[in-house]
Amino acid sequence: MKERDRPLSREDRLAVELPMPKNFSNRLASQDAGLIATLNPTSVTTAEISADTDAGGASVSRNLVHIPVELIDPNPLAPREVYTPEMISARAKDLRDQGQHDPIHVIRNPEYPGRYIICDGWTRVQACTTHKVLPALLAQVHELSLQESAWFGYEQNEGRAQHTDFDRAMFYEKMIAQGETAAELARRAKLPRAMMTFYRAYKKLPDEILDLVRERPLKFSARVAYALHQLHEAAGIRRTLTVATKFAEEDQTVRWLSNQVQAAIHPKQHKVVPTTKHIKYSNGYYKQREDAFELSIEVEADKREAFAQALEALLETVAVKAAPTDQKTAIAAHESPTSASTAADIKVS
Repeated sequence: MKERDRPLSREDRLAVELPMPKNFSNRLASQDAGLIATLNPTSVTTAEISADTDAGGASVSRNLVHIPVELIDPNPLAPREVYTPEMISARAKDLRDQGQHDPIHVIRNPEYPGRYIICDGWTRVQACTTHKVLPALLAQVHELSLQESAWFGYEQNEGRAQHTDFDRAMFYEKMIAQGETAAELARRAKLPRAMMTFYRAYKKLPDEILDLVRERPLKFSARVAYALHQLHEAAGIRRTLTVATKFAEEDQTVRWLSNQVQAAIHPKQHKVVPTTKHIKYSNGYYKQREDAFELSIEVEADKREAFAQALEALLETVAVKAAPTDQKTAIAAHESPTSASTAADIKVS
């Protein structure tokens, strides 16, 4: 075998890194080759490592570089929305105690040569930036578009079960803003299309509710977001904020929340018992059906005038005066011969 055809040994592979100044060193562990690098915090150290194999057993090269953390930019289409201080602090402790086990993933920043955009590993970048754990991180550089880099990070996080429903929902909204449809998102994310209705409910919530969601994203699932959206539509922001706060602070169940929403959408109607009355007299009758009154009674001649005056005085308390044309008709009817009858049929509505 010729010397140039001899496979690279572990020592040879370690030697491919470019030499850097000796005044700034830090030990970084690599998943593939256990690289030990001497780092310059203002430059990128490049190493082409043949560490993986494809399905046929052939060696596959991966472009691994050490990148100073200050040269790594956030991804504007990032698949994760919530990074708590506790989460970043815990990752910083892991890096400090154990070093970097896996490379982060980046693409080159098309607008700023020499800088990179994160695909996957932003928690580690923030841990190093905030807590000054490592000056640089081992990274694999991918040739992807910004949109595809975001999907790459999404799939990585899904594989590690690091997404909350709120993370997913905000990522889907970013992709929709990039021109993808809800149906395409459901297909690519392997979701039932109906679930997109629940995920898109977050976007419709007021900022006051979203602040609660960001504080406790695990509590506010997509189904909870949809329920709160329904409540907001039915009862407004004040009622929704009260219910959402109680749901979170008192650790209420989703069933409890659902009951609150249904009570707002379909309030119980207080049944009014209809008023009915029917009194029979020897000389007539009196009926009442809710707000309608009916009286038919015979009045003796010597009592008729007093009865009429008393009845008219009572009517003044509830009756609505008719228009002038109607008044003439009413007067004419009152003065007609039938009014002299000893039988009076009176209906009041």
